[in-house]
Amino acid sequence: MSSDDASDVDEVKVSAWYAVGVRQAFSAWTDPGEIEKWFGPKGFRAEVLEMDFRIGGRWRFKMISQSGDVSHHRGRYLAIEPEKLLSFTWESEEDSDLTEGRETHVSVHFYAESGGSRVTLVHERLPTPQAKQALEFGWSSGMPKLRRLLEGKRDD
Repeated sequence: MSSDDASDVDEVKVSAWYAVGVRQAFSAWTDPGEIEKWFGPKGFRAEVLEMDFRIGGRWRFKMISQSGDVSHHRGRYLAIEPEKLLSFTWESEEDSDLTEGRETHVSVHFYAESGGSRVTLVHERLPTPQAKQALEFGWSSGMPKLRRLLEGKRDD
């Protein structure tokens, strides 16, 4: 299978249930101050550099590891349905092995479920198995950080 073929099938899907309503869960993805409290994989923190939260608007985050390594990620918003769907492109600037200079697509779905909400994220069009593995780690370890924020606990 060529790298181009893989980009059409490689995706990461992560889903988590939170003991809060969809409004609060959605806000954690759309408020820059909230994003900086949880976004990113374990061992990283995010800094929102740009966030024009509207369809077609651009976003850009700086990710900083505990050891001080910095990477930037950017994209544009494709769809915004309050408390239902957030869709955006994702491109990694320094981590060229993650997106190979191409836009990938992220969709975050919000559902009311069993006294709380379920957030399901799908990151599509990943160019390589290595990108899939890295982003699967990133999203999977970021969702527990979101849980701690929503439950009012500090991240370690």
